[in-house]
Amino acid sequence: MIWSSLCYIEYQGNYLMLHRTKKDHDINKGKWIGVGGKTEPLETVPECLVREVREETGFILNSYEPRAIITFNSDFAEKEIMFLFTSRDFKCHLGEDGMPALPVCNEGVLRWVPKEDVLSLNLWEGDRVFIEKLLTDDPFFFMRMEYRGDDLTEYVVGAENFKDKVYEATARIPKGKTSTYGDIAIEIGHPGAARAVGNALHDNPYEGVIPCHRVVNAGGYCSRSFGFGGAESQARLLRAEGVKVEKGRVVL
Repeated sequence: MIWSSLCYIEYQGNYLMLHRTKKDHDINKGKWIGVGGKTEPLETVPECLVREVREETGFILNSYEPRAIITFNSDFAEKEIMFLFTSRDFKCHLGEDGMPALPVCNEGVLRWVPKEDVLSLNLWEGDRVFIEKLLTDDPFFFMRMEYRGDDLTEYVVGAENFKDKVYEATARIPKGKTSTYGDIAIEIGHPGAARAVGNALHDNPYEGVIPCHRVVNAGGYCSRSFGFGGAESQARLLRAEGVKVEKGRVVL
């Protein structure tokens, strides 16, 4: 199974689009897509995102927003889980026209495209679905797509199992805010399943994408079983986002 990142970089009402034209055996040849690529061994998804953007554009991402986790199943390619991001915060050089200067890219041609014109490009059919959701600023979502050849035969928007519902709800918690295991359980339609929510977050496979550090127990305490370093690590991540934490407890 392949994991990959894809980023739509925005500047003054434009998305940075890549017309994939230069590689003969490129599965995306002829299509317009965002910037991204496959993760390398031992690389996290955010590390992949930053590297791919730097390699293809020369831009340095200062920050980015996870927008979706999309699973692709097809009859012509290996199963892929793609992590979708957007970013408006990056370092670059400006060209004479005042737009961020675009380098020669070995994958194709980079172009700034007005957001209202993106859907008129030659896109994958499934890409149109999630780009429309980006354009309407929908909250974080899971999505599954089924392809037969170039044809999109089925797609489902929204988490389809308990754990993914937990992750989807968690990803929608704004930076600087927190929720509780019980509140997440209620939100996804499983009141009383706070412990199961905690177990799902402890097993969170999406490091740096699903912000499980934003979920605390009913008393507001960070968890000793926080999957990425324990309670002190969780408190540190929350403080970095502006949440006040005293003696391991979020000050509500």
